[in-house]
Amino acid sequence: MKICYCSSSGGHLEELMCLMPLINMTEGFLVTEKMDVEMDLPWKKIYRTQQINRKEKWFFVRFVKLIIFSSKIILCEKPDIIISTGALVTVPLCVLGKLFRKKLIFIESFARVNKPSLSGKLIYPFADLFMIQWETLKKYYPKAIYVGGIF
Repeated sequence: MKICYCSSSGGHLEELMCLMPLINMTEGFLVTEKMDVEMDLPWKKIYRTQQINRKEKWFFVRFVKLIIFSSKIILCEKPDIIISTGALVTVPLCVLGKLFRKKLIFIESFARVNKPSLSGKLIYPFADLFMIQWETLKKYYPKAIYVGGIF
């Protein structure tokens, strides 16, 4: 079973790293953003994309490029499962993954205590398993599974 782990850089990537026991037991690869500071990451294969901000002038053009990049990864790697902790950079990969009939697991950010994230709201309808780290989010994600903090 091949797993695609995906997240933006920073805190989302740190949350994904909390899955280290799973990461060490499975064949997989990482999709994340290019970072100014390199981290020691456990994956042998890492795909990096530019950071994207929905408020920037060229957002639409960069988002289309991200969709193409995500399509190439899914077609080349053929993952069985996609596990994501968000944010925006992961949305195309997750949605395209579902179109290619991949299983999708999303873990809402620990930082989201009272309100859902944009990426969480966009991915929730597609997720096979949607996990929240705070019970207060159940009102936004009624089918989600409360797992508590993964830190």
